[in-house]
Amino acid sequence: MLEELKQYLRLDVEDTGEDSFLGLLIDTARNYILTATGKVVDETNPKHKLAVMLFCSHQYENRNPVVTTNTKTLEYSLQSLMAQIEWGD
Repeated sequence: MLEELKQYLRLDVEDTGEDSFLGLLIDTARNYILTATGKVVDETNPKHKLAVMLFCSHQYENRNPVVTTNTKTLEYSLQSLMAQIEWGD
C-alpha cells in the first residue's frame, strides 16, 4: 500500500524520506475507516483502497494546523465512499 500511495501522491517511490509519515497516514486511514464503517480495510477492494488514498492525500497535502483550502469536495467524495463501504460491502 505504501508504494501505491507514493504513486498516487506522485512521489518518488525510491525516496524513503517520508515513508514513516506515509505509513502513519495509512494506519490512520485504516483506523478511520474501521471506526466510521465498522469494516476492516480490504486492500483488494478498489473502494477501500481509494478511500485510504483520498484520506491520506488530504492529510498529506493539508498538514498545516489551519485549513486554508476548500475541503468540501473531498469530504463528499470520502463520505460517499464510506457509506458504500459501510452499506454495500
